[in-house]
Amino acid sequence: MAFVTVSPGTYRRGFDGSSQRDRLFARTHRYSNHADFKFDSPSHLVTLSKSFQIQTTEVTVAQFRAFTDATDYQTDAEMGAGAFGLFPDQKRYNDRFQRSPSVTWREPGFAQTDDHPVVAVSWNDATAFCEWLSKKEGVTYRLPNEAEWEYACRAGKTSWYSWGTNPDDAYRHANVADGALETAYPNTTRYQRAVKLEPDDGDGVVFTAPVASFRPNPWGLYDMHGNVWEWCHDRWVPDLYRRYLDDVPHQKRAEFNVDDPVETKKTDQHEYGDWRCMRGGAWTCAPASVRCSIRTYAEAGDASIYTGFRVVRQ
Repeated sequence: MAFVTVSPGTYRRGFDGSSQRDRLFARTHRYSNHADFKFDSPSHLVTLSKSFQIQTTEVTVAQFRAFTDATDYQTDAEMGAGAFGLFPDQKRYNDRFQRSPSVTWREPGFAQTDDHPVVAVSWNDATAFCEWLSKKEGVTYRLPNEAEWEYACRAGKTSWYSWGTNPDDAYRHANVADGALETAYPNTTRYQRAVKLEPDDGDGVVFTAPVASFRPNPWGLYDMHGNVWEWCHDRWVPDLYRRYLDDVPHQKRAEFNVDDPVETKKTDQHEYGDWRCMRGGAWTCAPASVRCSIRTYAEAGDASIYTGFRVVRQ
């Protein structure tokens, strides 16, 4: 496992909607599904006071297998009702991703090698991997928190993507939904993006790609955009960014700063599950949905064929 050391610093987290950038985003991504930025705005300054080391790639199938072989660990999907897999015969797009006992990290429903990112693992599974590795090596390994993850993804950039603002450049930097996926499973990508869906358009990968198959960001980190959603440590709060600024006068919001934020408190929503954050988008997502600030969530015991993780060494 390779790591990059990230130095302390300050950056603007979230989608910056000032100067009508939301309208510019819509015009630039006119062939993508609408983005409302309700989870990743308003933007605000974040300061990280400590350095950390983040894995250059997502955890691979081989790395996860080393863990299960050493511990006889069974994932949540293996012990329960399985993970969410792709069932393309369903007419409605949302019905194509269903939970099935046949879907696990060992059998995700498509071919993977040792170098592919492990998928169909839950937040609980990712945390168990970190605990095992920490004991094995005598160093603390953990999931990145949301603030660390976005800081590392941006790599000093303020643009929508670590490569800039052109969504079509995603095909050189990220494994996203494209013509290859649309050709294999019609109306899967078209649901999100209406053009550039010929077989030769895009990155040419249907499902997950081996880690580090695409260009890294300026800090040498691969697949921060696309390939698989990545679990983060934080509990999910949908309106977290708005809560930060509720009591801040409008004229002072541009300079408002949060130091070392990590969200661990339970909210009313957590009475119904241990909801955790995910970042980065996946092979199922159009370029607009793999932007640096994109964030979503799932229950800690859920697993899917479009979700994996990378680790931080502390």
